[in-house]
Amino acid sequence: MYDDIPLPDGFFLGATVFLGLVLGSFATALAYRIPRDISIFKKARSACTSCGRNLTALDLVPLFSWLALRGRCRGCGAKIGWQYPLIELGTLALCVAFYARFGFQVPQVFFFFALAPLVAAIVAIDFEFKIIPDGLNLAMLAAGIGMLAANAFQSPDAIGFITQRGGEGLGAAILYVAVSLALRQGIMIWRKKDALGWGDVKFFAVAGFWLGLNPDSAAYLMLVAGVIGIFLAVIWQKIKKEAEFPFGPALLLAFAAMLLWQGPVFLLR
Repeated sequence: MYDDIPLPDGFFLGATVFLGLVLGSFATALAYRIPRDISIFKKARSACTSCGRNLTALDLVPLFSWLALRGRCRGCGAKIGWQYPLIELGTLALCVAFYARFGFQVPQVFFFFALAPLVAAIVAIDFEFKIIPDGLNLAMLAAGIGMLAANAFQSPDAIGFITQRGGEGLGAAILYVAVSLALRQGIMIWRKKDALGWGDVKFFAVAGFWLGLNPDSAAYLMLVAGVIGIFLAVIWQKIKKEAEFPFGPALLLAFAAMLLWQGPVFLLR
């Protein structure tokens, strides 16, 4: 635990802010590349999407470059979308929230931080393209498996911990999928159209794995997602003038809220 390390709390908060900004930049890359089928492992330099100018280090400082350039390309003056600093800020806020709630406990803090850009990227992608990419769902699941393994090796009985907590997470994933499928089918019968996409259903499995079999978790997840969804839908209809609204962002924000409230099922207590 970080409390055992003779460093001031300000150091860990500063590290959290730094990592949050760096991960926010990574989240913008995910949000741009994945729905356009551009490999995130491709070693191409970042460039302006309008003029093709390669971006320098001064153009790539998370959040601050956008503010300094007033949201425009240094070369051609084209506008840089406001969604990019918003993604960076959202990732930073989530990292700080995880730090405030759970502290800087190694190694689990790194899995929390790994989750932050994935949540931010999915929210941004679903708003723009109305999809939740399978790769990001799998990455969130992988972060959960990593945290499960890390906590298991810190427990007195690693095998027992994995069997108990991992089994509960797997059972919850199956249950959450069943509930989401029932909900999807019910709304299809009622409204004659899809209300939950398959990406949403797969996300429910990931959420269940992280949150476990606590019935309150599932109930509050749906309640919080519903409230957030209504709020976002009103704004969406006023701005976009579209009746169809992506529900994924509400689910992701509710999931983050539930994690901050109760913590993951495999958190070592």
